[in-house]
Amino acid sequence: MLYLTAFILVLRGPYALRAKASRPGWLAGAFGLVAVICLGFVVPVQAIDAVLGSRGYWNLLGATSTTLSFHFMYQAILIHTSKNKPRHYRLYLMLGIASYSAAFSLITGEQERFSSVEAFIAALIYQPWTVLYLSIYLAAVAIISLLSLMAVLDSPQRSKVFIAGFSLVTLGNTVDVCLLWLQHLHAVSTQASVLLYSSYVVAFFSGAIILCIGFLRGSIQSLRKYCAFLYYALRLRGILGRTATEKPSIADALRDPKIICYQTLVLVRDLMTLGEFVVDDSELALTHRTDVLLTEFPLTSST
Repeated sequence: MLYLTAFILVLRGPYALRAKASRPGWLAGAFGLVAVICLGFVVPVQAIDAVLGSRGYWNLLGATSTTLSFHFMYQAILIHTSKNKPRHYRLYLMLGIASYSAAFSLITGEQERFSSVEAFIAALIYQPWTVLYLSIYLAAVAIISLLSLMAVLDSPQRSKVFIAGFSLVTLGNTVDVCLLWLQHLHAVSTQASVLLYSSYVVAFFSGAIILCIGFLRGSIQSLRKYCAFLYYALRLRGILGRTATEKPSIADALRDPKIICYQTLVLVRDLMTLGEFVVDDSELALTHRTDVLLTEFPLTSST
C-alpha cells in the first residue's frame, strides 16, 4: 500500500497541485508518506537522522508530518462536504505545532541514539518536556481527527470508511495521551502499560490504514477521470489537426486535460456548425461521448 500510495502521488502530482479540490488530498498523502518513512519501515531511522543533522529530528519530522497529513485530510473533507473550518483554526494549528516543537527542543539527552519512538519514550518519558511534546502532538492529531469526524457525520452522505478511520485515530491518540502521563507519573504497571500501548497502536494504525484506503479510492477515481479527459482531449486535438485552426499543445492537455477537452470540443462543434469540415461517424460519436463526460463532471471553479 505504501508503494501504491507513492505511485499515485507521483502520477497525480502535476494535476492535483493545480486543482483546488484535489490539492489537500494529495498533500495529505505526501505528508503521510513522509510520516511513515520516519518510522523506519523504508529507510533506517539512523539514515534519516544523519540527513537532518544527527540530533533526533527524525522524531519531530515524523510528528509534524503526521499533524500536517491529518490537517490536509481535514481540508479535503471540508471541501467535499462544503463545510467551513472553525474560527481561528489555522492559528490553533500553528500554536500546536510551535508548542510541541518548543517542548521537543527542551528535551535533554542524546536523542540520536534512539532508533524508534518506543525507545525514545522508554528512555526519556521521565522528563516533563518529553511528555508535553508527545501529548501536545497526539492531542493535536486527535482534535483534527475529531473535527474531521464531526464534518463527515454532519454531511448528507456519511462515509462509513471515514467515520471508522477518524473514530479509531481519535480513540487511539486519546488512550496514548493518558498512557504517557500515567507512565510519567509512574502510576501504571508494566502489564497495563503494554496493554494500553498495544490498544493505541491497533486503534491508531488501523484507523490510519482505513483512512488511507478511503483517500486512495478517491485518488484512483480522480486518476481515472484525468485519464478519460486526457484521452478525449488528445482525440479531439487530432480532429483539429485536419483544419487550419490552432490546436492546444500536448503539454497543455497533460497539464489540464479537462479544460482542454472542453475547449477542443467547443472548437470542433463550431467548425461543424460552420460547415468547414465533415466528421465521420466515429468522430461524431467521440464528440457525443466527450459531451456526456463533461456533463457528468462539469467544469467548476475548483477544476
